[in-house]
Amino acid sequence: MSSAWRKHLVGAAATVAVVGGSLVGFAGVANAAPHAPSQPQVSVSAGAPATADSAAASGWTFYRAYWTKSACVKEGLAGERKHWWKDSDCKYKRGLDGRMKWFLYVYDRVAG
Repeated sequence: MSSAWRKHLVGAAATVAVVGGSLVGFAGVANAAPHAPSQPQVSVSAGAPATADSAAASGWTFYRAYWTKSACVKEGLAGERKHWWKDSDCKYKRGLDGRMKWFLYVYDRVAG
């Protein structure tokens, strides 16, 4: 199987996993938070901590990934001001594509 084909399969599977697993949680917030076209964002599928059950139990969840720390922090603070979540934290991690990104985690996220 070629590398390009493998990437497409991994990307499609990741998209299905993220969209299918998060429709309830992201439904209201995603539509309520328009982003400026200049804001760098990255769509990723694996941002959840390795222990997703413990993270969910603690109230911390993955929200989105960004190319720059400033974009991540800005989105986190905007969500706090709008009461979409109580707290936010940006972590610098490697994405599935092998590139380093800023992952925004939010605490006690309010669904739609």
